[in-house]
Amino acid sequence: MTPFHAYFQARLLDELPESEKLLPVFAASDIVAYPFQIAAASFALRSPWQKGVILCDEAGLGKSHEALLILAQRYLEGATHLLLCIPNLDLLAQWLELLDRHYTLPYTVLCDRKDFDVSDGNAFDHDGIVITTYDLAAAQEAKAAAIEWDVVAFEEANALSGVYRGDSKVSRLLHRIAGDAFKLLLTGTPIEKNIMDLYGMIWFIDDTILPDEQTFLARYLRRPENYPELAGKVSGHCFRTLRVQARQYAKLPERVLLTDEFTPTSEEQTLYRLLYDYINRPGKRAFPEMDSYDLALRLLGLQSSSTAAIRQTMRGVLTRLEAMPDADDEIAEIRKILVACDQVKQDAKVGELLRVLRLGFSLLKKCGAARKTVIFTESVETRM
Repeated sequence: MTPFHAYFQARLLDELPESEKLLPVFAASDIVAYPFQIAAASFALRSPWQKGVILCDEAGLGKSHEALLILAQRYLEGATHLLLCIPNLDLLAQWLELLDRHYTLPYTVLCDRKDFDVSDGNAFDHDGIVITTYDLAAAQEAKAAAIEWDVVAFEEANALSGVYRGDSKVSRLLHRIAGDAFKLLLTGTPIEKNIMDLYGMIWFIDDTILPDEQTFLARYLRRPENYPELAGKVSGHCFRTLRVQARQYAKLPERVLLTDEFTPTSEEQTLYRLLYDYINRPGKRAFPEMDSYDLALRLLGLQSSSTAAIRQTMRGVLTRLEAMPDADDEIAEIRKILVACDQVKQDAKVGELLRVLRLGFSLLKKCGAARKTVIFTESVETRM
């Protein structure tokens, strides 16, 4: 423990108001929290009347610890129904490691459909934290919604940002499950594609904070002159710490940034033009309710991930159109796009990625770091 941490904990335990001390948590765990993590937890716990918060620290700053500080505090204050939803079971191990190593909280894991087959009651009715996935919770909506949750936490909550739209089924189900509970949304990317991502997460917490979708779009989408006003509206529900702010307290690994530009092949450029033409086609049968802007984000984003990703999506579009009457012209356009996909033998980005990896490994060697890399992709097909 550094002198600063010792001083901070002394202040926390001795001088701050009772409502901000987090005394039960520190008495029941062996953690040493950073000041910005304490600040995030205090922000979330500051009022019994608020309906939820978005904790959106940059990656690697311990949002999981912040969430568990809040869950632990609420449990030790008497809130016994706590739900933690994670997008998939790949994230389960890290949450269990945090709980087992640093906290003395009871928890149960519902990770398989058979876990819900409880003859004498509801598997969600557990004293402590119930950990499950988005899909499993949604599939068991009736049982999950039967519990009056005190706190519901969502990992990678940016996946819930489409809740205000009627076509986002899982998000809607999870919103109904959360009910009147305090909603704790964790995400490192509160604005992933556009400002509507933030709108959706605020809507998930409380649909009365911001105006309706169309009014919000007209006032804030791509209107930076109105961003200060928007910041004032959402600042009471969002807490974000940047790595540069946390560096004075935490030992963070140094990052070496390499930005590389590449030129798509002529085949990829042809595919791009065909996609662009389709996006601007009036009256698309395959996407009747999606405007050109959102469709461009979706389809061109997939192509930027890989040709394999956009090919897979367009095959699905073709199947959907073939079941519709009077769609021959659009079907012909989609088939032309698929032919263009087949003309791309190797994405230019793949060759460039290999070159940059060799450069990155060289820099890692100079720093004495291991030759390891993690590659994030937008689509599973890209990974294949």
